[in-house]
Amino acid sequence: MTRIVRAAGGLVFRRTPKGKLKVLVAHRPSYDDWSLPKGKADKGETPDETALREVLEETGYRCRLVAPLGTNRYRIDGGVKEVTWFAMRPLPNSPGFKKNSEIDQIKWLNRKRAKELLDYENDRSLVTDSPFKQLVRTGTIHLFRHASAGDRIKWEGNDRERPLTKKGRRQAAAIAEQLADRGIERILTSPYARCIQSVEPLAKTTGAKIEIDEVLSEGPDIDGAYQLVDSLVGYNAVVCSHGDVIPAVINRMMWAGLTLDSRFYCSKASSWEINIEGGRFTTGHYVSPPKA
Repeated sequence: MTRIVRAAGGLVFRRTPKGKLKVLVAHRPSYDDWSLPKGKADKGETPDETALREVLEETGYRCRLVAPLGTNRYRIDGGVKEVTWFAMRPLPNSPGFKKNSEIDQIKWLNRKRAKELLDYENDRSLVTDSPFKQLVRTGTIHLFRHASAGDRIKWEGNDRERPLTKKGRRQAAAIAEQLADRGIERILTSPYARCIQSVEPLAKTTGAKIEIDEVLSEGPDIDGAYQLVDSLVGYNAVVCSHGDVIPAVINRMMWAGLTLDSRFYCSKASSWEINIEGGRFTTGHYVSPPKA
């Protein structure tokens, strides 16, 4: 019987602030070669678990999976090696690269330069043949209505400063826990205090900074809010806003092809999980408020 050695790895990519695509390549001193990060599976691991673990161990980047890229098979002494590949994007809370026993150097390169540097044809093919136009525009956006903030009528101050209640703070903590492993890269919010407070626990959990944008305020600038959300296509992002903004944005998404899997709801501390594939809004799933 042929011995099969299973492994997995990541085609890790990111966009620069100017939108340029960069791919991560790694140097292995024991082989003196440049390759994409990969490694053998531990007992009981699924391929995606192996790939995420190996990339983190070798490069210091926690990543989210974007899409599977297939499996390479090739002969090794005494058997066959199968390497399953995934497209990945790095997350904000990554510890960062430190030289280790397996990898002594990494580089972020454009596709042309990566292809020139990589030593193996399988790796070069992944860099040249992978559908990056679709991959860079695939992700999930969570449209999140702020948590409970008490009675607007009873609040005597500026409504923009109305804070979360104790229940609202518990809801915010519960939502941070729910989304902790969802690969959140960006967090955007209305400037209202109740919205900012709703995402503070999530920002602490994920390491993503809070980005405040006036177009997410009440009394919606529908065009501005939709354009902002559309600019997040390709990221896993959380957008925290109000009960008039979120329905308006989702309505625009439905014009663009989004399908909802249930009736429309927009309770406080609820969210709509919007799936995006290749730049297209595909399906929306309602997530009820957490019990808090």
